[in-house]
Amino acid sequence: MDAETQPHCPNCGTVMREHARGFRCGGCGHVIDISDELATVVVPPEFDGPGIHGG
Repeated sequence: MDAETQPHCPNCGTVMREHARGFRCGGCGHVIDISDELATVVVPPEFDGPGIHGG
């Protein structure tokens, strides 16, 4: 993600980095936990059409 699209820490204003649960501030350690929202995201298959050999 670009710095323009990543959230800024509400405590110190530092650009937050991706973290397993959402975003984490490298300055103060604050974590924005979006794991519940991430769990509801359905990722569609990359390709669901017929195969090269028609199968």
